[in-house]
Amino acid sequence: MTQAEKARQFPCKQCGAGVAFAPGTRELVCPYCGHRDPIPTTAEAIAEYDLEPALLTLPREEGWGMESHPLHCPQCGATTVFAEGQIAGRCAFCGSDKVVPEETRRRILRPEALVPFRVTKDAAVARFREWLARLWFRPNDLKRLGQLAQIAGAYLPFWSFDAFATAHWTAEAGYHYYTIETHQERDAQGNMVTRERRVQHTRWEPAAGSHEQFFDDELVCASSGVSEGLANAVCPYNLSELVPYDPRYLAGFVAEEYRVDLQGGWERGRERMEAAVHAACAAAVPGDTYRNLEVHTAFSQTRFRHVLLPLWVAAYRYRDRAYHFLVNGQTGEVQGEAPVSWIKVILAVLAALLVALALYLVFGER
Repeated sequence: MTQAEKARQFPCKQCGAGVAFAPGTRELVCPYCGHRDPIPTTAEAIAEYDLEPALLTLPREEGWGMESHPLHCPQCGATTVFAEGQIAGRCAFCGSDKVVPEETRRRILRPEALVPFRVTKDAAVARFREWLARLWFRPNDLKRLGQLAQIAGAYLPFWSFDAFATAHWTAEAGYHYYTIETHQERDAQGNMVTRERRVQHTRWEPAAGSHEQFFDDELVCASSGVSEGLANAVCPYNLSELVPYDPRYLAGFVAEEYRVDLQGGWERGRERMEAAVHAACAAAVPGDTYRNLEVHTAFSQTRFRHVLLPLWVAAYRYRDRAYHFLVNGQTGEVQGEAPVSWIKVILAVLAALLVALALYLVFGER
């Protein structure tokens, strides 16, 4: 046994073997002797930090609060963090086996809180197999490859933002009105007849207003191992179950370092908030339609925290491309990516056209 294999960040108090966090509990469980060691609960409040000063200086504690080593995947760019003694054979996010040790490159903010896993690995595997069975327009060998996918539990980094938005908007409000116009045309017999038609017009008037909106726990994914769109699709998380960060919850799992820093996270979060404010202002414009809407938004009371959220990741490669299947480690929500078999799509379209043609020939000429 090597020195790395002997190193245990969280040894079993009964037999000394490495323990792992048991999803759905608040306990560390030894897979060898079955000893269960509860993780102490705390009444400590989960702090939120003022955003503006944090963009200039790093707040509070750094690092992971445990001896750890980062592994970098050059294939997808993800950097995952393992406790000393944990050995990684492949990347949890793309299935590549080319992960390499990496020296800590930067000052990493320690997560303020996390949502512990509730969904077990067996349940995640069952969801993955059910998902594969429901796929229609996929290559025939995908299910065989999918069964070999490595399913790993990972904590993904997120930034959580609070902000109070105040917006002022101006626009031109359009009110529809209708007139009856007449025109001459020939009927089926070639005779000139007078027809009437209802014509829509729009009267434009200036409009203005204001809008206020509070954003609470707006989540921005800071991962590079999973696409932002797929990570957002597996949301939401119930953040009322956040607990203060304790490295013992990471035992047996991996955690990804954030690759989107606080500044980049706030820029993404602000864009989404501004889009939501813009939509609310557009809905407030009176009349039937609008044009030239301009919205000026200011944010105040901006606060943030760095949190880890649980995810089961099935990463598999098909023809040199990585695909993901995700299970929300708290709620069990599933999302997945898979290659498309265009042959099957074309055959399905042709079959639909043949059915439509047959129906037309049977009923269309009656």
